[in-house]
Amino acid sequence: MKNKIVMPNKYLFTSKRSMEMKSFFFQGLLFFCLLTIITNGQNLLPQQAIENYKKSKGLMINPEEEMLIHENSMSSRDLPWQVSTGQRQAPAINPRVNNRKKKDIPKLNGSMYRPVVTIADSNIRYSYTYNQNGNELTWLEESLSDSTWVNFWRGSSSYDSNGNKIEYLFQIWMTDTWASQYRIINTYFDNGSLHSGLEERLTNTGWVNNWKYTYSYDQNGNWITRLDEKRIDDSWVNWIRWTYTYDNNENELTWLKAIWSNDTWVNDSRQTSTYDTVGNCITKLVETLWNNDWVNEGKWTLTYDNVGNMLTEQYETWTADAWVNYWKNIYTYDYLGNVITKQSETRMNNALEYLSKLYYTYDDNRNAIKGEAFDWVNGAWESRVGFFSFSYNSRADYYTISGKVVAITYELIVTNVSDNELSAKTYSLSQNYPNPFNPTTVIQYALPYESNVSVTFYNTLGEVVKTFNEGTKQTGSYNVNFNGEGLSSGIYLYSINAVSIDGKQNFQATKKMILIK
Repeated sequence: MKNKIVMPNKYLFTSKRSMEMKSFFFQGLLFFCLLTIITNGQNLLPQQAIENYKKSKGLMINPEEEMLIHENSMSSRDLPWQVSTGQRQAPAINPRVNNRKKKDIPKLNGSMYRPVVTIADSNIRYSYTYNQNGNELTWLEESLSDSTWVNFWRGSSSYDSNGNKIEYLFQIWMTDTWASQYRIINTYFDNGSLHSGLEERLTNTGWVNNWKYTYSYDQNGNWITRLDEKRIDDSWVNWIRWTYTYDNNENELTWLKAIWSNDTWVNDSRQTSTYDTVGNCITKLVETLWNNDWVNEGKWTLTYDNVGNMLTEQYETWTADAWVNYWKNIYTYDYLGNVITKQSETRMNNALEYLSKLYYTYDDNRNAIKGEAFDWVNGAWESRVGFFSFSYNSRADYYTISGKVVAITYELIVTNVSDNELSAKTYSLSQNYPNPFNPTTVIQYALPYESNVSVTFYNTLGEVVKTFNEGTKQTGSYNVNFNGEGLSSGIYLYSINAVSIDGKQNFQATKKMILIK
């Protein structure tokens, strides 16, 4: 491998910018977008706007992680142009998101918490509505003007009978009416995995195709390819192709990005990840193709405590044939594993110095209800705009938004479909809920065929601590109730082995869970 001499970092948007620019850049961007739409009848490309926003906020985003945000989440409410497949995911900048798999809506015995009202800095309000299954139907952003809440923009979604989001519509408020800007139309495979998405823009002549993406999956439901195409001169043209590989535990090992150029695919960049024995991602290396050789670009190094909470994440850039520290995040947690603080440092004057700090507050149900952001300015912490990642449903779900002080109100939604009534179209093993837990937790698995099932629990030494011989189960979804009483705090693994009655199907999967006492 050759070393890179000097190359701009394509994957890291950090904050070698003024603190004031961080706070006010995005407001200017929004008004510029609206002005462009109103005066020219044109729309800002979503990815371009997202990139500008990330630059203004000093966020580190890998290209495939930005893609995750773009289509799997309506999680950032000041980025309403993000595509949604119906379920929020943990923010893609979270290095523990190790695969590209459809995420189930978290449930708690047929119920779930959902944010209904969010207030940012006392002058921005976000409101949400949901259907009986907890899927988001609408969101609305309003700004406070002369003691009156004024519409700004909104989004609405529709779903099929399986709860898959099939259409998303984004609109902005124009004086006294809602004006549609773009919509996303999704299609799905029979097992509920996202197959394709089509973005259309509204012009004076009607809805016009803009770009589309198509996925393929392995037998475990992980993405293995994604193809992006652009609409040019009434034809679809290849644009970007992503390819993924995984280990036996479904942790993402590599991604490869290729660009369509001169009627052929040309490799552009790649990432390689490594994991510890319990599945925590500990390194990520990004390389770019430079003069036909792979050269270093950036590297993440991650550390964890003994129950799997990330303590630090550090990013380094390859500069002058050496790795140079560029930024670092440090996390602290309460006894339940909720993030209490996130402190960020960035390289200035050849050393890491304070940059920003976030504080989180939680309710009794482990839902994050408040966030406060500060920047390090002239030797002191000052209240400034920050980018929050609020966890709720015991960290099974995440919600991201920016502001100085942000407060969230939740509602417990009781679904009209119980877990056992869900028809299984593929084998699956879900993450336990709650996680972390003390002392009980629930594991759900799904069977597309009548199968013999066993679920086994291990400690990190590989010793069996408990086995559930489920016996023969019909097609459907089932729960295993695990009690960790008598076990010490720490990380445990659980594994399922399901063999169809005819012997033609054999499903095995393993996940980790955290017991905190």
